[in-house]
Amino acid sequence: MTNFNIVNAVKQITDLNESELNTIFSRFQHMDIKKRSIVLKADSTAKEVYIILEGCMRLYYEKDGVDISAYFFTENMFAGAYDSFITQKPSRHFIEAVEDCRVLVISHKAFQELYIAFPKMNEFVRKVIEERFVSLHALFTSYILDSPEERYLHLLKERPDLLNRIPQHQIATFLGITPVSLSRIRNRVAKK
Repeated sequence: MTNFNIVNAVKQITDLNESELNTIFSRFQHMDIKKRSIVLKADSTAKEVYIILEGCMRLYYEKDGVDISAYFFTENMFAGAYDSFITQKPSRHFIEAVEDCRVLVISHKAFQELYIAFPKMNEFVRKVIEERFVSLHALFTSYILDSPEERYLHLLKERPDLLNRIPQHQIATFLGITPVSLSRIRNRVAKK
């Protein structure tokens, strides 16, 4: 049984009917992923993408032995290394379960078969990718134009749930600052 919210989200952006949706979701497998499990390692090729039903995953890079958080995937989001999944070339990043996760997973092969069987999926996937592009573009722009405190305030406004779910050192690297700087920013913001 698929998640009601996922089905409704798909229905809002595509005209796939109930029968088509049932067939599509039958190609996804349910999977439970334990907290701290690495589902993709750098230099590996992404063979799967996930829809998160419950939990949180983190996309991160390693540089000089330090991991740097780049994105957090939470409920009702597609999670994965899309560049690697699409090109079937090795990824430069890792994906880890930050919390215990319940997901729907689909292989690259099954996904390609769905494209052929349901051409309407192209529109759905395009809209998902457009949404992610806009989100990542805003994040990229924020790193260039905003101060660390402005980035923190934006995160507090747009994704406040992350602040209670994600370890502070991971939030800090996501914001491009040290944990000590994050603590100072949080204290300043709390006093305002």
